[in-house]
Amino acid sequence: MKFKIIVVMLLVILFTIFVSQNTELIQITIFLWKFQIPTIVLISITLALGIILGFFVEAIFDLKKNKENKSPIINKEN
Repeated sequence: MKFKIIVVMLLVILFTIFVSQNTELIQITIFLWKFQIPTIVLISITLALGIILGFFVEAIFDLKKNKENKSPIINKEN
């Protein structure tokens, strides 16, 4: 558990350094909408969506795995 915390903290530090070096404005075009946002915001939003999507995918696979592991109870009468 301690190793996992250290790895997460290291990744947070690396992410913070990476994001702080990318502060310039970029133009985003989605269909007909165009707007400018700082790269730091886009990277942070992308990371957050990736984490959320990862949790959902993991939850779906866990539900599938739990369903498959539950076997029906067979009543064997002698």
